Amino acid sequence: MSGSTTVTPTIFREYIGMGDYIDHFPDEMINADIKEFHFILCFATETHVDGKGTGLFDSNWNFTNFSPEKVVELKKKLNNVKVKVVISIGGIGPEDTFNPKNNEDWIVNATSSIKGIILNYQTKVPNDDVLDGIDINYEKISSSISDFSNCIGEVIKQLKVDPVVSKSMKVVSIGPTENSQSYYLKLYRDNKGYIDWIDYKFYNQYFNTVDDFEKLFKKLVTEYGTALDKFLVGVSTYEAIKSKTIIEGCEYLLNRGSLVGAFVWDAKPSAPAYTPEREIQKLLAKK
Repeated sequence: MSGSTTVTPTIFREYIGMGDYIDHFPDEMINADIKEFHFILCFATETHVDGKGTGLFDSNWNFTNFSPEKVVELKKKLNNVKVKVVISIGGIGPEDTFNPKNNEDWIVNATSSIKGIILNYQTKVPNDDVLDGIDINYEKISSSISDFSNCIGEVIKQLKVDPVVSKSMKVVSIGPTENSQSYYLKLYRDNKGYIDWIDYKFYNQYFNTVDDFEKLFKKLVTEYGTALDKFLVGVSTYEAIKSKTIIEGCEYLLNRGSLVGAFVWDAKPSAPAYTPEREIQKLLAKK
């Protein structure tokens, strides 16, 4: 594998905000021994006209349930764990396909509208650390590979250096799947200095054995040419059978010092017990 030979597990991430089933930050799932925990609010989606993306984004999560004040309260409550809150950009359905009408207009609109979402949090509690970054999470992409990389990469860079919102852009992650891998690989290679985490959705693929899982993990780390400390394994609460093999695979990687962390999609099916979240965090925390 490229990069670090071994890593210490440090991070767990959880997607929340889909619908109104979860009406609060479910901090009861957080293991106090985990070093860093991220809640990822999903999604900020863009308006489409005649199937073409405008780059005009708006948040779809319940702003009252996940308000700036509640983010600050969450972070102060759990001061022994480094808690971060990230907003996810894109969407997983065909209605949220990445397919800009005009690339230059899309970049301008996306940068401005995502900045607006961030400012909705920053300005409500200006003296506190509220949002921590963005997650790029388009599952359906109809543009060319280079257009995807150029458009998304430019938005990331502009937000990162913007003096008004840069403090809310400390973390940038991407969410590749098997089908979108070529797009995200290009995006990462072109912008690796701006991307902190690769959240690969292993749960979209089938594994007969832990060995099959490990082979894919090694292949992906090599393809991205990145250190192990950037690569996270994704588990789905909707896929119990597949998740069992992936969690066993996580334990296998942890025993060999090859896994820095994991993420779960999403909190809704596992509430209120949050069994897979607790199981994975327990594995990460004991290493």
